[in-house]
Parts: sequence; C-alpha cells; structure tokens
Amino acid sequence: MAGLCGVQVLLLWAGVTLANTPPVSPPPLCSYTVTPIKFGLQIDITSSPPGHYTIKINEVGQQETGKKFNADFGQTSSHDITHLKPCTEYEHYVMFNDGTDGQTPCSSTEHKTRTSSMSQSDIKDVSNTSPCVPGSVCYWSEWDISSSMSTSDHITAQSCTSDSKIFCIKPAFNDICSDLTTTFTSGNCSSFRLTRNIPVGFLNPSDITSTVQSKLPAKIDTTLPSQCRLTTDYTCQENGQIKELSELEPFTDYSCIGHIKDMNNDTIINTTDIPVRINCDLQIINMKTGATNTSVHLSWTTTSTNCHDVLPKFPKLSYDCSCSPAHNTLELIVFKDPPGGTCEIKGLQSYTNHTCTVQPKYNNNLEGTSAEVRQKTETGIPDAVTIVWMQSPEKNVIKADCYHPGRFNGPEKKFIARLYVSGEALKLLKEETQENCYFVFKDLSNSTTHMVKVTAFNGEYESSPFIQYDYTSYKTNGIVFIFRLSLITIGIIIMITFVVIYNRKSRDDAIVDVRLQSTAVYVDERHPGLRKRA
Repeated sequence: MAGLCGVQVLLLWAGVTLANTPPVSPPPLCSYTVTPIKFGLQIDITSSPPGHYTIKINEVGQQETGKKFNADFGQTSSHDITHLKPCTEYEHYVMFNDGTDGQTPCSSTEHKTRTSSMSQSDIKDVSNTSPCVPGSVCYWSEWDISSSMSTSDHITAQSCTSDSKIFCIKPAFNDICSDLTTTFTSGNCSSFRLTRNIPVGFLNPSDITSTVQSKLPAKIDTTLPSQCRLTTDYTCQENGQIKELSELEPFTDYSCIGHIKDMNNDTIINTTDIPVRINCDLQIINMKTGATNTSVHLSWTTTSTNCHDVLPKFPKLSYDCSCSPAHNTLELIVFKDPPGGTCEIKGLQSYTNHTCTVQPKYNNNLEGTSAEVRQKTETGIPDAVTIVWMQSPEKNVIKADCYHPGRFNGPEKKFIARLYVSGEALKLLKEETQENCYFVFKDLSNSTTHMVKVTAFNGEYESSPFIQYDYTSYKTNGIVFIFRLSLITIGIIIMITFVVIYNRKSRDDAIVDVRLQSTAVYVDERHPGLRKRA
C-alpha cells in the first residue's frame, strides 16, 4: 500500500514537471537531389524551408580535395557545382543552418553521384594564346582535367597560375619538331587523344646545352632537338672585339653566343652566353744542350695535346730561359721557331754545373709546364794571381810567394812561375809548377835584374801573368867597402892638387876649366834589402 502511494506521488510529480516544460519544436525537414550536368553536378533543394545551406562535396577516396559551398535557397532552388573531374564519383552532403549554430542534415536518396563523361569538344588548345608556361602545350576546359592528361613520355600537366581551368604540358626536348599526342582519360570513361605539332619556336634557350671542347681550333658542341634540322654558328667577344671560333687564342676569356638557324639559314634563336677559355697544356720536350766555357745553348720542342696543330700560329707565344747560378753579366738571346725554340745564355761561370730552365709564356704570362736540364760549362781561363811577394833573403836567391783568391775554372789547381833575365831580350832561365804558390830560385847571377812571371793553371789554360822584378847583388863586408872608398878619395885629392899648382901663375886672370873626363868612378853596389818591382 505504501509502495503504491509512492508511485502515485512520483507520477504526480512527473506529470506536474512535464506539464510545466515548454514543448520542443521538431527540426525542419529538408531534402535534396543531385543530377549530373556538363562539367559537374547540380544540387536541387526540394520541400525545404528557405534559408542558409552548406554544401560539401568530396571526390570519393580523396577527402583532402573536398569543396565546401554556402548557398541561400528559397522554397525550391538549385545550385550548380562545376569544374569537377569527368567520370568521377563524388560524395555530397547538404545541411540546413537554423541560425542557432546548429545544422540539420538534409536527406537524399543517395550520397554518391558520378559525373558525366568528357568529349573532345570540351577541350580547347590555347598553347598559342596562353601566357602560363612558355614553350608548353596548353589546354583549357570547364572540366577539371588536371589528372586526365597524359603523354607517352609521362609528362605531368601543370596548372596555370593565372587561370585554374588551363593545364599545360611542357614537351620533352626531343619532342620539339615532332607531334605531341596527349591522351585524356578519367575514371572508366572512354579516352580520346589530341595531337599537336611542336614547332621549333617551343625551343627555350635555357634548355639548350653547349659543351666547349678544351682544344684549339675552338669547337663548341650544342645539343639540339633530334627531330629538328638546325645548324649553329658562333660569334665570340673579348674586350669588345668580335671573333669567329677559328680566331680564338689560348689562355684568353671569351663570351660566345650560338646563332641557331633553320634550313633557310634564318636565325630563329640565340643561345645564352657561353664562357670559353682554352688552356693549352704546353710542354717542353726533346731538350738539347751545348756549352762553351761561358755560355749554355738550349734547344727544345714545344708540344700540346689539345693545341698542337695550331702552335705555329701563336704570335704571342714566347719563352723564358735561365741558368743558375747566374752571373752578373748574364746575356740572354731567345729565338722561336715552329717546333719550339732556342736560347743562348752567356756570361756564365766556367767549369760550373748549371741548372737551366725553359718556361713557356703567352702574352707575357707564364703558362704551361717548364722543363729543367743540368749542363756544365767548359774549362775556361783561370783568374789571375793578384799579389806576388818577392824577396832575396840570401846571396843569389829569389823567393816568390803569391795570393790567388779567384777561381781556376778548370779541373786542376796549380801555379806556374817562370824566371827571366831582364835585359835587351828576355831569357827564360827556369820554370817551375807547384800546387802551392810558393817558389824559390837559387844559384842566380850576381848584380843581375831578374823578372818573375806567375800564372794560375787549371790543366788546360793559364791565367794572365803577374810580373815582378828583383835584383841580385854581390854581397861584401863593410871594411873592404871603406878601404875602396878611401883609395878613391885620396886619388881625387892628389889630382886636384896637381892641377892647382900647374895653373897658379895664371889664376888671377884665367879661368880654370877642370874637366874630368876619364877619371870618373861609379859604384854599382846596392843594399842587400833593396829590390825593384814592376
């Protein structure tokens, strides 16, 4: 009984509560239909309240490509969605916006619809008028043909940035001057093909590849479309001077342009600038040498793998020759001939190993690879003895000691001293050869002037002589010398006395003319330490 009363109370409370809650309006009913039309789909809103609607459409399996539209409909209205893909199934949704941030899905008999097929008349060739992708085949359509176009080269179509209804295919390089066939296929619909001739005007200069061969005469290989019958001429420029390829010089920077011509020899396109510089690999070979005692003669052949045939035509080709150790009076004479060159390096030290170098140059700049060779100069004349000390330390003896700071310029190092008697005619008395410049001449004549010549000798040549004089005297003691001098003095006094007595009577008016003609006495005795030098 108590339980029954509780149920009655609960029902009574519920009835009161429900009676006090305002009734909720059912959502409005809306429905739509979808019909394939040309280039897309048509959405028809039927038996639906007027207002704002949102339409969503997605390619089946490609949610990220979905499209969303906002549309206002009356009691009966339709909306066309175009630029869809042909023969393609799309999912679609329509929702009514009730103005309270809520959306009510509209019903439809089905939520997937396939677009109709595409025909050739739906495609327009705009290659000549489209500014989208220069040098491309472009097609316009109200259909979305982005994934419908394909070629035998599997070239991907590109969308035009200025018009989303235009898609372009850039022909492959070798498609130029031939026919390009584009196949249009979408879904499981029948495909069709459009063929267009690709004229040479589609050739883009930036697509042309030019290769400069690293040799002279200069040659540039330009790759052109295989289907085109074209030729190429080149002009090059260096510091404002125009030159043909055959006139190009090595080790020089040029900027060349290729002029691509058709069968009528009309220039139809110019290439972009082609930098050209040919560095000839100059090498010195077959080096031959010769030498005198003061010079080295070099001769050689110049070769180049990539420029050999035109080497004789290089007026700016020259050479540097050098030998070390060099000499202050070095003289260089260089001659160039077609196979190479020769040079004469003069003023070198005799009997010396020299390292000689030949370096090619072009336009006074060192280029290529130099070559070295070792050459020894021949035996030359030795440098002269510079000082000779002469002395007579004892009776009838001459000693000579010399100083030689110079070079012998030959294989041997010796000194030769020759002793002569000095007079109206020189007479060779003695000749000695020593490794040291020190000589002693003994048993010489008394009171005689001698001449000594000293030369440096290298086994083949003698230097110019150093000449020195000396005098050998007869040596006596001091008492004998004084006695002789006293006798001479007494004789002179007696002679003068006799003359004075003989002429005493006439001395007042006469002039005494004493002439001593045959009574003179000469002393030819020298001090032991005194000698004459030349």
